[in-house]
Amino acid sequence: MKKLITRRSFIIKNSQFGLFSVAGSILSGNLVKNPVSLSKHFLQIINQGIWTVRKEVYAPSPEPRAGISLSMNYIGGGLKREEIQAVIKSSDWVEKPKKRNSDDNGRTWSDWTIIDEKSKVQGDYTISGGESQDGTGPYDPVSKRLIKPVFQRIIKGKPEVAMSEIWKGIRLFSDHGFYQLSEDDGLTWDKAYMLKYEEGPDFDENNWGDEKFFRTNEMYIGNALSLKNRSVIITATVPVPFMDEEDKNMPSIFPNNYREGCVGGAICFIGRWNESKKNYAWKLSKPLFVPRRVSTRGLDELHISELENGKLLMIIRGSNTGLDPVKYPGRKWYSVSKDGGLNWSEVKDMRYESGESFYSPASISSTIRSSVNGKLYWIGNISEQPVDGNSPRYPLVIIEVDEEKVCFIKNSRTIIDDRNGELDSPALQLSNFSIFENRETYDIEIFLLRLGEHGDGADIWTADSYKYTLSLQTH
Repeated sequence: MKKLITRRSFIIKNSQFGLFSVAGSILSGNLVKNPVSLSKHFLQIINQGIWTVRKEVYAPSPEPRAGISLSMNYIGGGLKREEIQAVIKSSDWVEKPKKRNSDDNGRTWSDWTIIDEKSKVQGDYTISGGESQDGTGPYDPVSKRLIKPVFQRIIKGKPEVAMSEIWKGIRLFSDHGFYQLSEDDGLTWDKAYMLKYEEGPDFDENNWGDEKFFRTNEMYIGNALSLKNRSVIITATVPVPFMDEEDKNMPSIFPNNYREGCVGGAICFIGRWNESKKNYAWKLSKPLFVPRRVSTRGLDELHISELENGKLLMIIRGSNTGLDPVKYPGRKWYSVSKDGGLNWSEVKDMRYESGESFYSPASISSTIRSSVNGKLYWIGNISEQPVDGNSPRYPLVIIEVDEEKVCFIKNSRTIIDDRNGELDSPALQLSNFSIFENRETYDIEIFLLRLGEHGDGADIWTADSYKYTLSLQTH
């Protein structure tokens, strides 16, 4: 069975259908003990300053013009891992989703379980994402629960057609955001609660295509955090009213076309636990936005971090698709909140500590705090040349964040992977990754499908999935 997987369902919960398959020898058997590393197929170890980067093939391409999309994450606070895989042959569309679990940090694994998607179709509508028993989220010590952000996309008609029509300005789908709670460390999840920023109906399980629901409270949900001030926060891209004379002639590409006269902006839902109701009471932040002449695709794929000084940092994907890449350079954008996410500073481009700017394509990025030295690091794409929309999505780098000045420390930049001019095609993409810190070794683990390594067009999917292990050198 085929199933739609959106980039957002991958980013948020790493739980939808996944992103990988392991070689046949590893998949066979009931419980795999000490699985053989696929590094025999490829292994590269690079000493990069303070980091040692180990790169190895984790899931080879199963056939020409097909790759394995993959995700891996910890579930709850222990050593339980969840791995989800699917075959991918086209954009936002995968086949044969399945998952497995490990209770001992990946040493042994359960059998694969097929993810049944039959219940995801109702008449002419298909759901991607939504309420599930998969995935995880941060632990809130106040509620004593995990809180998981949930992305839901409802598509009208054939998903393959709908997802191609978006580039023509025809949107045959609707996005909404929810959250689920777990009282047992991610073993089970309760029902999905809908997040709202305006009046509108709730999701009706018996009428997915309700017109009022379809076009109210649309959002592209981001990540969630449990904060030191005893609140939780969830980010989301939503339509924000804005239009001026200069912007009228600028391209408008999803999610900037959520709603006429609006741009794709950012808001935060700030929740406080209500013990009597056993749920959160939510407040909305002041919205953030930039004109289309800054980002033709709005503010998207929001990633929020809490800094050591208590401020919040939101790093944001923008895009210069349709614009002159020199006159309107592609950047990574950011904003800072001093009051727990209710109000945010003006959106600016992230820079090095000297004030020097850099180029970055429209691609996801993430931050992670090292348990080894306590420092915050950003992982994403930084280009040496002007970028045009999504490209080029290489190299992939890790760089330290200066949490007081809110900038990147240039001499800390380490290349995790880059295009090899002799082996890789120009279509290479080093993006859309799973990332976490190993809770035993404190190494950073990244799982990534190297799309385009063997060509463009349909050949872009002939790609291997890689595991990168980043070890911080402390001597």
